[in-house]
Amino acid sequence: MKLTANMNVAARPLAGDGALWLGMLMFRLALDVAYQHFLYPVFKSDTPISFHYAVEIDRYLLSLLIFSLFVTVIRSRSTSVTNVFMFMASVFVVAPLTSEYGLNAARPAAPVFCATLALLVVDLVSRIRMPDVLSLHAMPRGRMAAVALAASGVLYLVVWGYLSGAVEFLSFDLSRIYEFRDRAAERLDVGLLAYLNLWTYKVFTIFLLCVLLQHRRFIWLLPVLACQILFFGLTSHRIVLFLPLLTIGVWLYLGRVNRLAPMAIAAALGLLCALYLYQAWGNETIPEIMIRRAFFVPSGLTFQWFDYFDTHPHVYWADKLLARFSSGDYVRVNIPRLVGDYLVPGSNSAANTGMIGSGYAQAGYWGVLLYAVILGLALSLLNAIVRSGVPLWLVAALSIGPLRTAIADSDLFTSLLSHGLGMAVLLLWLYRGSRHQTPGGQTA
Repeated sequence: MKLTANMNVAARPLAGDGALWLGMLMFRLALDVAYQHFLYPVFKSDTPISFHYAVEIDRYLLSLLIFSLFVTVIRSRSTSVTNVFMFMASVFVVAPLTSEYGLNAARPAAPVFCATLALLVVDLVSRIRMPDVLSLHAMPRGRMAAVALAASGVLYLVVWGYLSGAVEFLSFDLSRIYEFRDRAAERLDVGLLAYLNLWTYKVFTIFLLCVLLQHRRFIWLLPVLACQILFFGLTSHRIVLFLPLLTIGVWLYLGRVNRLAPMAIAAALGLLCALYLYQAWGNETIPEIMIRRAFFVPSGLTFQWFDYFDTHPHVYWADKLLARFSSGDYVRVNIPRLVGDYLVPGSNSAANTGMIGSGYAQAGYWGVLLYAVILGLALSLLNAIVRSGVPLWLVAALSIGPLRTAIADSDLFTSLLSHGLGMAVLLLWLYRGSRHQTPGGQTA
């Protein structure tokens, strides 16, 4: 009887992983259908990224094999930040890259293999256990310091939004966000304050929401949410509204269910619903955001960055990090705008990409490897913070936005500094518990 019970317990995780694999395969196939029936007919001649449809059966089967093998490293039940990250990376990076490779015969294989292997390196490095002195020993009054730092940042931006005059361009109209964004930014983002502003609405408010949710201080959520809505009105960035919804969703789901398979199935159904809006009603706005912008623009730009730096010299961080020690055409040059102007001459548009494309731009495959190791070490520290007693959902909710930016939208060093990944790690490190705490964050 005891042996049978142990076998049943062991079988449940395997069944859950099998369900996750099937759910992820369903998601990948939903992406393929969306590419064929929405992306190709609507954006096949779009600039700077055109999405052509030319299927070769061997390439398509290879793309499915790569994706299927990658998904096997993810567990359905999450016990670490790394597992949540790998799930997110499979959804936002590997799935669209392999889908586009399989459906567009003009796309090369190198970016697909490079991205897949780099993410596996991230997973491997993240398994390194940080020394206890860095991760598991709680800092005296660290939690109070973390909350005070975040609250001070929020209060600062409320006051600065008024004093800077940016309130003159305050707008909550989603249809007019590009009308006011640049003019408000000229008032708000003065010098180093640009970094502080990004940290505030991407990290500080989200951290306060997480702490309030953890301690069930629901009445205090209202003023924090009101501040975040104000910050949207000041900045006109849609992500400012999206992040609180993501935080509450992570709290409701990972804090209770802690299974990733239903999330994969829900993502697949969401894609199909967006496709239905286009097929049945001719609505292009929602599927453009959900299908093209969220998934295939980042993958398309990854292919474009590889193509550009296959025929141009690498940057070797002469644009920012090593600018004062460098010479040549890249010194203090905005590389996303350089690539954007190459794709659409005279547009002055920024073609942003994540750590795979930007790492390749900096130093080829060695640059991608370096970025993978650095991100893996950051995840290792976040895993240690979870082991110290901070709930997994809290760490994931605060870090998932900056991590998604790092893998899909920005250079890794820029994500660490400008987009709040480094600040999120610092806040969580201050907020960490001690080794004597339970996983729920209560002292044992």
